[in-house]
Amino acid sequence: MIFDQLSPVQKNVLIASIIGDGEITKRYTRSRRKNHSYREHYGRGQEAYRQWKASFFPDLLYLTPKSQTLRSRSHPLFTELYPYFYDEQGQKRIPLSLLPVCTSPHFLAVLYMDDGSLCITRSINHREKKIYLAPHIYLYLQNYPLEQLNHLQQHIEKQFGFSFLPYRRRDGHGYILRFTATRDTYAFLQFIEPVTRTCPSMLYKTNWPWRLAVES
Repeated sequence: MIFDQLSPVQKNVLIASIIGDGEITKRYTRSRRKNHSYREHYGRGQEAYRQWKASFFPDLLYLTPKSQTLRSRSHPLFTELYPYFYDEQGQKRIPLSLLPVCTSPHFLAVLYMDDGSLCITRSINHREKKIYLAPHIYLYLQNYPLEQLNHLQQHIEKQFGFSFLPYRRRDGHGYILRFTATRDTYAFLQFIEPVTRTCPSMLYKTNWPWRLAVES
């Protein structure tokens, strides 16, 4: 497999990216392309993050700023990976057989920076005239059925020791993953910090002291 020739970090970044914001675009009948390709749209504010991602694949991924897309040319790697990430109807799915490869902090860091959010709960103590801010992490993966999210949650807990819980939503398949305890959020951010410190454009998600200062 071409995938086996990637480094462990490249495998973890790529799998998390395809689970998250990325997609594998198919080679259609009568197309001049020989293989599938990769595509990931982004907003202007996240161009630096996509440049950071592309730096892991200098010979594979590149940015087209005009269309705000991180992409690849047609490549046999993505033809190879397509059936792991899509069912026969073309619906995206968690690549269960590839999860054992996902053992690096890069996997959690990219999955979080793609589809996660650092949400803030606020409470007011009027007697003491204080406002308390507490961080909670959510992974907005509602485009996957609960059964698949459970497999992902179990892998993360077994491999990394973090226990996400399903949380109901009205959109998608009805569920996302989240932490309920702030101590889990602190531990998670600390765990991925060696990776996320190299991507300063995502400070608002990954650096709680910085975010706390902004919110305060």
